[in-house]
Amino acid sequence: MIQKLYQRLSELISLTFRHPGHLVWILAAYIPFLGLYSVPLTGDQKVYLNTALEMRERGSFLVPYLFGAPSYYKPPLHYWITMGSWKIFGFNLWGSLIPSVIATIATAWFIGAISNILHARHGRRWFSTAGAWFALALGTVTFGTTAQMEIFTCLFYAAAWWAALKFLAGPAQKRRWLWLYGAFAIAGLAAINKSPLYSVLWVAGFFSYVLFEGHWDLLRERRFYLAWLFGIAVGSVWYGSILIVDGQRFLTDYLVRETWNKRSGNRGSWWSLWLALLYYCVPFTLMLLPSMRAIRRGRAWGLVRFLFCWCWAPALFFTIYPYRVKAYFHMLVPAAALIVEWGYYHFSGKATFRWATAVTGFLVFVALEGSALVLQRAWLVPAWIVTLFVLTGATVFLFATRSWMRAFMLACFAGILVFRIAAVSLGQQDIAGLRASVASLPGHTRIGMYDEHQNIWHEFALMSVALARADGTPPIERLDSLDKAVKLLRTGGLLILSDEQDARLGRTLLAKYLGTGDRRELEDKPWPRWKSRIKFPYQKLLRGELGKRSEILGMLQRNFRLKRVAN
Repeated sequence: MIQKLYQRLSELISLTFRHPGHLVWILAAYIPFLGLYSVPLTGDQKVYLNTALEMRERGSFLVPYLFGAPSYYKPPLHYWITMGSWKIFGFNLWGSLIPSVIATIATAWFIGAISNILHARHGRRWFSTAGAWFALALGTVTFGTTAQMEIFTCLFYAAAWWAALKFLAGPAQKRRWLWLYGAFAIAGLAAINKSPLYSVLWVAGFFSYVLFEGHWDLLRERRFYLAWLFGIAVGSVWYGSILIVDGQRFLTDYLVRETWNKRSGNRGSWWSLWLALLYYCVPFTLMLLPSMRAIRRGRAWGLVRFLFCWCWAPALFFTIYPYRVKAYFHMLVPAAALIVEWGYYHFSGKATFRWATAVTGFLVFVALEGSALVLQRAWLVPAWIVTLFVLTGATVFLFATRSWMRAFMLACFAGILVFRIAAVSLGQQDIAGLRASVASLPGHTRIGMYDEHQNIWHEFALMSVALARADGTPPIERLDSLDKAVKLLRTGGLLILSDEQDARLGRTLLAKYLGTGDRRELEDKPWPRWKSRIKFPYQKLLRGELGKRSEILGMLQRNFRLKRVAN
């Protein structure tokens, strides 16, 4: 009986390493506690949520808004997706972040499907784990659980390649041109996700692939160019519409400020991009070199040509382009996942791959055990979370040294979940003070955060979705003047000031409030929050020099102020 159960369990686990069974592990690592994930791992998601919130409040679909005026910082597709998710799942953190998780899962599916198509050409089919490797990558963990555009860039890039390969997979006489139209249309959607540049990069890669694979006959086909024009039309609809509606502002704000002016650069170095790619590929970074050796020895030149065509255009452009942002290279992580998948199935028994896996396991072990020690000595999370870090690190190390690759991958997925649990714990501590104050207020009480400088990275939208309640608590308002702040207070609202704002403007605000003739007393409560910019005292914590919890919290926290008229 036990033997049969074990055999059945082994069969079920094996199924999860076939395409698309590996999506089960991605769901298990990414979905839990998503609605509580308020830690801002990246700054840009604040901008995107702020813009989507203003569009939602104004009922604007075509024109993005920020600070009460049209804003063309980025095209609107991501804002549309966010607003649609709020409509379906509610105005909350779950509704804000679930589109990115869905995009991660969909990208993993497309990468697995691409792997099957490529290997089927060589008469080989095996368990496909490329999508799982992609989901394990540190870059995907970052962008796949935040309201960012990078994960959607990967999605459109992978989906367009999948459709193009489906078109090219069959005999020339039986090609279904609908696949090619779909590929160019998906590439066109990438133009209104972040920039038309990404559509151009995909088209350049696809054209080179057509030439390298010897599909010269396509260049003589009228339908080939019609499909290309169809993709251009899909990507141009919004741009053409906005030129008609608000052309002058769009040309100034997007084409000049956000595109042309960036040619002067941002002092980013080309090598920082490539280092970022290695960072984004953790935990399989060290496995890339032996995997590439496996590809060379296996003479998998079809795979090499595909990977080259996926990578050369973005790699070349962003290396040369003077405005360099590390996130640009995340779109190369799917190609790295395909490389490691090949090495896993063809080279995992070799000494170099085993050593790379063992060293990776040791580094992950050190990172997780070190994190556990820091978290324990700083009293940042409960003891059971620290225990999870310790156990997960030990498990990853054990499986890596034994070269039990499937178990190693599952342990890494467990590590992602543990990391997210710790992030949720820290995020809930950060918002606890505000949530407790709002819970004591009547429903529909207005809440405002002061922002006189129109900071595009202000967190009023992120806090709004994190605070969203079933009783209809309205989104947090952005207040750009003290007069608006005083008006909010007098109407019974809750005003939020940072510690710096309170020190600089607290007395002026009180004088303005008293100057209105209102003699009701103002309540002033602290809201302890984690400092966003601080040199974390790792060394002091590891040496045990910081003994008291109050001393540690004094270094890591600052007090926002919550002000309202006393009852």
